[in-house]
This record gives sequence, structure tokens and C-alpha cells, in this order.
Amino acid sequence: MPDMNDAVKKAGFGGSNQAKCKNCGKAFTPKEPWHRLCPECSSKGRPQGASPGRRASGDLFPPGYPDYFDSYGVLRTEYLTSLAQKIAEELGDERPKMTMHQVRAFYGHVKRQEKAITNGRPYREVLPEISKLKPIAHERASKDKIPTAFKDFIERNVDKCKDEKAFVRGFVEHFQAVVAYCAGTIRER
Repeated sequence: MPDMNDAVKKAGFGGSNQAKCKNCGKAFTPKEPWHRLCPECSSKGRPQGASPGRRASGDLFPPGYPDYFDSYGVLRTEYLTSLAQKIAEELGDERPKMTMHQVRAFYGHVKRQEKAITNGRPYREVLPEISKLKPIAHERASKDKIPTAFKDFIERNVDKCKDEKAFVRGFVEHFQAVVAYCAGTIRER
């Protein structure tokens, strides 16, 4: 019967569960609907013995990340578009599974600190609250509640928030774009 199934697929019938690898473009049958890489590319992307979804953070973040502003002090558009989308897609593929609940919890904390600043609270008083994101992310990653890539995302961005401009016009805007893209890439499972 496998010959008949192959003939049906070659004729263009069936095989609707086929996907195209986002890395090499080869057609493959994903084990789960959200898988975007063929088995070959998936195994190439991680070190020997590493679990699926665990990538080196250097693969996810470009050199110098986060460098929010260009030479004119304007937010780089890729932090709102292509880079934000890439980060969201990678978080959707990571293990342990990232949930929108976790993303919203961190984003909600960031937005509360932004609100405190707009309500007149000095940035030096808000910075310790922003810095609390790092140990929380570390704890959740160590308990496999969030992927290491998300912990790295939080740590790198919190470290960059040395002043109010970097936080409000850089991190908050970038995180908002990542959250928006996550809505399409992270599936509640």
C-alpha cells in the first residue's frame, strides 16, 4: 500500500500536511504543526546532545544586540519589524514551550514601569524594578518554564536600559513589537 500512497502524493493529492523548511526550503512532514525546520536542519542547529529548541543565543541575536538607536538617536526600524519577528518566531520554536501567558507577564511588568515614569517617578527609582526582570527570568528558565532564549532576551535588554531613553524609546518599543509578533508564532498548547 505504500506504493499507492506515494503515487497519490506524486499526483498532487494528499500530503496536505507537508511543510517547507524555513532554513533549506526542502519539503518535509512536521511532527508537530508548529515545526518549521526539517529534521536535518533542526539537528544541525544545535550542539551534539542538546535538546531540541535549545540554541546558542548568538544564533538568535545579531552582533551588538541590543543597539536600539542609529547614529542620529532614532530607533532602528528592524527592532520593530524583521528582528522583532525573528525573535518571536524563534521563541515559538523553542523548548520548553513559551506561552503567551509568560510573555504577557513580563511585558506587563515592563509596561507598569513605563507608566510609573510617565506619571513622574524618577528613572533611578524605576530602574531597580526593571532589573527585577533578570532574576525572575533566570528562575523561570532554570525551572524550564521559559526557554533560555527568552531569558537571554530579557537579560540583554535589561542590561541595556541604563537611562530612560533606552528603556522607554528602546526596550519598551522593541518588546511591544516582539509581543505583537508572538501572537502569531506562539501557540497556547
